[in-house]
Amino acid sequence: MKLLLHPGPVRFFHWIMFAAVTFLVVSGLYMSNPWGGLPYGLIRKLHNIAGIILLLNIGGQSYYYIMMGKFTEVIFLPRDLPNMRSFLRYTLFITENHPNYGRYSPGQKILFTSWWLAILLAGMAAIPLMLPAAGFSSGVLRMLGGLTNLQVIYYGIAMFFLTTIPFHLYLVFTEDPAKLQAMFSGYIKKEPKCSAEASDYRVK
Repeated sequence: MKLLLHPGPVRFFHWIMFAAVTFLVVSGLYMSNPWGGLPYGLIRKLHNIAGIILLLNIGGQSYYYIMMGKFTEVIFLPRDLPNMRSFLRYTLFITENHPNYGRYSPGQKILFTSWWLAILLAGMAAIPLMLPAAGFSSGVLRMLGGLTNLQVIYYGIAMFFLTTIPFHLYLVFTEDPAKLQAMFSGYIKKEPKCSAEASDYRVK
């Protein structure tokens, strides 16, 4: 049977985030060390636009999950801590039994939560650069350690995404490679192992 794993809005927000983050990382690294003779001013404008799109995307994504009552499916909460032991044992191939965590595993929830926090930090760090005349910009700048520290923050966020995205793919393939295909079509062909698992999806 076909099970709807990722509805249209989830796939839309996912691919917008993928495109925006990819462009922001590449363009940000370029601006820190220009090469190839590309127009710096244009790259910076496109970088700022991609940043705004990413923040709007995160806002829309958060609104969607809150309105659907499924925010706890993607955010790591204290109640997920007891599942970390079984998750690590399966991910590190210590055991073959994969527990049913619902739509996402504790590891994926940690990644999603940390990505959102990193994006919000990047958005906060952009305020003094994009709105220097705003009254609260100086306060934000002081809180983040000054202009010199902003570059460190952005570089750290870029490196964070470069190292965690492969881990995200690793979790997808170690759990169920079909879930990657479901991010394109929305559906996964699977026989649910139990009624609780079936309730996590929409059957077609």
